[in-house]
Amino acid sequence: MRINDIEYIEVAVFDVRSSSQAMEAFSMILVDKANLTHYVPIIIGLNEARAILGELHGRLPQRPLTHALFVDLITNNIPDYNIEFVSINEFSQGIYYASIVIQTPTESFFEVDARPSDAVAIALCAGVPIYFNKVLFEEQMQIATKTPDYQEEVPFTGESGRVRPSTPTENIQSEWENLSVPELKELLQNAVEEENYELAAKIQEEIDRRKT
Repeated sequence: MRINDIEYIEVAVFDVRSSSQAMEAFSMILVDKANLTHYVPIIIGLNEARAILGELHGRLPQRPLTHALFVDLITNNIPDYNIEFVSINEFSQGIYYASIVIQTPTESFFEVDARPSDAVAIALCAGVPIYFNKVLFEEQMQIATKTPDYQEEVPFTGESGRVRPSTPTENIQSEWENLSVPELKELLQNAVEEENYELAAKIQEEIDRRKT
């Protein structure tokens, strides 16, 4: 699919996995629907993980969460407006950027800027496709050794495509050598809250390295 002359692929949410080292960090695993061994992990926060897992497994609260409220507002309360799809478009300085695409009564479209976790939760709730910039997906993707199932542990650290940190990785990691694991976990949580997903992934790698 082409959006604004950019090629996109359709992806699906394979799962949301918690980190065994950091209670508040989760990995949203997006797989290429045309090749289920190709996936991109995106680190998200606790509340976003709960929202996505609730939609995936039908465990919905009695009262609507924010993403469900948004879907209800657009689809049921504003005449002739519809959520068409969501897309993950860019990756800059460790942050992914996504959009929610809405159709108007005149059949024109407009985009709402969103975090990937919110966009995905909205897509699952609304039952609309999730698209991922193809070039970006190929830059960031990991390859599973076999077609994954829900029993297989899919890692979200390791080789994750091109790394473009805003600060040289070597300098950052040299500073981490003097930090304890609890201090690294605190840094990880701060990176997740600031949506600096690339830095969060590198911190997680350092934590994992010390566990081996």
